[in-house]
Amino acid sequence: NHPLSASSCYNPQEDWLTGCCAGPLRVAVLRFGLPDSSLHVLVHSRENWRPEEWKDYLGEAAPMLRGLHWSKGPNRYPDFNLDAYNEKPQDTYYNKVFLMMALALRHNYRYIVSVDDDVFLPPNILVRLITSGAQAERENCGVVSPLLQNGVPSVELWAQKFLPEHDRKRLFQCFSESSVQYCDTFQSAYCTSTTDPALRRKAKEEIVGLEEVPNPWSAEAWYSSVRRSVKSDFMGLHPVRGNKTCMELAFWLSLPLLEEVWKKDVEDLPLLVDSAREFPYFCNNVYLVPSDLYHRVLQDPGLRLGGADEATLSRVLHRENKAICHLDGSFALHPAYSTNPNFVALETTAFSIVKSIANRILPLTRVERSGG
Repeated sequence: NHPLSASSCYNPQEDWLTGCCAGPLRVAVLRFGLPDSSLHVLVHSRENWRPEEWKDYLGEAAPMLRGLHWSKGPNRYPDFNLDAYNEKPQDTYYNKVFLMMALALRHNYRYIVSVDDDVFLPPNILVRLITSGAQAERENCGVVSPLLQNGVPSVELWAQKFLPEHDRKRLFQCFSESSVQYCDTFQSAYCTSTTDPALRRKAKEEIVGLEEVPNPWSAEAWYSSVRRSVKSDFMGLHPVRGNKTCMELAFWLSLPLLEEVWKKDVEDLPLLVDSAREFPYFCNNVYLVPSDLYHRVLQDPGLRLGGADEATLSRVLHRENKAICHLDGSFALHPAYSTNPNFVALETTAFSIVKSIANRILPLTRVERSGG
């Protein structure tokens, strides 16, 4: 049984296409059918606690909805990790991941699929991701993710698969012309003229020997350099996250691909397995993970040190020699990281395009038919 746990869902009308997955799930049920799966929606505010509206937007997928779950306020799960519980008693993100694990244990879910609220996941890829667990375990994968146009470490895989050569060269040249002056290793953010001197000093202690970007761009050389140079767990450094120009270039290059991707049937996509363990870090915007492995992530003593669960997940994957795996030929859109000052505008643009595509696929909901 596969839970689909959607983080940071605010309301069904605004989020039905993104991480909350109402639209993609409805298309998936109508066009493909789904295996035995459940949806758990994590919400932050009382005004968005609207289960009947969620059911309407889910439509034919409504039987999957196992509940809305409150993920704000005091942490309610000290048994997972007492140190993290005491360190982060009111942290909404930690509350969400503890709640996600509690639901998996309560319902005896073998796999967890976590989808952030700013990820646009095509229906066919959603189905393939949900059903990838058994194959992933056979391949010794710790996580499985679709290819994101700004994912770390999937951006190069995505570019090789989807971009024509001239566009791929433009993107990779942008990477090669980027800075290595990072001042926030968790956010992969560059130093600026207003950066606190204390952060600069901390970054110098964390990053030793990262002196240049490969030119021509080489993903293998970059990830190897990051692994050697970064002395903390925060090894998610990449120009597609730190360089606003590169992040937006990847976004605009991805938009012409959306309609074709959303209309595809479910395909038997092979797994791209990082068998050489070249990837030092996994940015967890959207992924499947075995529940027992994720339980060990939340029990890890280093969880309390920060980086949400992302840094700890990457550390546990390395410690247990588990591969970071991707669905070959898949594509999910993550418009931008929140460090980009234009991220709201980029998300709005993406939403408008994907909504237009989805509306041509989906019949109207009850709310839409009534003019609501």
